[in-house]
Amino acid sequence: MNVRDRSRRVGIAAALASALLLAAPYALVTGFDAQLAGYYTAGPIGAGGVALFALLSAVVFASVERGNVDPGTLAGALVVLGAATTLTAAVWWLSIEPTTMFGEYRWLEHHATAVTVVSLPIPLCAGVYARELLG
Repeated sequence: MNVRDRSRRVGIAAALASALLLAAPYALVTGFDAQLAGYYTAGPIGAGGVALFALLSAVVFASVERGNVDPGTLAGALVVLGAATTLTAAVWWLSIEPTTMFGEYRWLEHHATAVTVVSLPIPLCAGVYARELLG
């Protein structure tokens, strides 16, 4: 398996893992609806922006080899989408205010950090993919 194909596959996996990890509190936290809504809408874009960029990155990673659009153009778009995903995740993480929900669900203190860390391979894989494609 070559580096280009591997970076594309890892990028897809990282993007999907970021989106799934982002959705985990919806499935696991009960009884804190208002606080959970505030948690997800923290910051200028909120977690919805992170999910949008992550899922869009996965779609572009998956479709870049299809040949419908110039691969070089999509590789450049991937670099921008990957950076936007990680940047919005970091801004969201830094914008979250502690709530009483964190007392019962202690793992939420580290959830936004984990989402940001899991999103880091997206721009890295996009950069490697672009380098391999255009180099």
